[in-house]
Amino acid sequence: MDRTESLIDAFHAQPAESDRRRELVAGIAGILTDRPDHPAALTFLTSVAADTEECDLARVEATTALRLSPPTDGAQRERAARALLAVMRGPDDDLVRQYAAMALGPYADDPEIHDAMAAAVLGDEDPLVRDNALAALSHAGPSDGRADVLHRLADDRTLGREAARILASWGREPAL
Repeated sequence: MDRTESLIDAFHAQPAESDRRRELVAGIAGILTDRPDHPAALTFLTSVAADTEECDLARVEATTALRLSPPTDGAQRERAARALLAVMRGPDDDLVRQYAAMALGPYADDPEIHDAMAAAVLGDEDPLVRDNALAALSHAGPSDGRADVLHRLADDRTLGREAARILASWGREPAL
């Protein structure tokens, strides 16, 4: 049994609301530093992020790991992106939705992810989901589609200045 399997077993042995569960998720996320596409770690983190019955802090830790160490393997990447998308769109606690919105940046080249991020930044009811979706769009970098979203956002009272700043940093001045 390798270290990842031991940590996963320890995670499952903890009570549902144990703080230790979040710590174990962080430990498993740390494995991705040395082995970015560790299949067991990625599968585990994706399942924790998607599990609406899991404690919020463990889910936040898992979404953060999937943002900082996105899978490069196509199938793993697809599963992670879909899990994060479901969380952001879901009825979950706002904190988990906020972290899921931020975590979508590395997956933004997927048209469905881009559309969901655009919808979130332009009109999610939670202002922090909007903020985090904007940060994720910025992190994803320039593209015609992302620039279009930012141009549409430029007149927004809350996020318009930041959208204009991002556009300017990309060399795509906002439309007047």
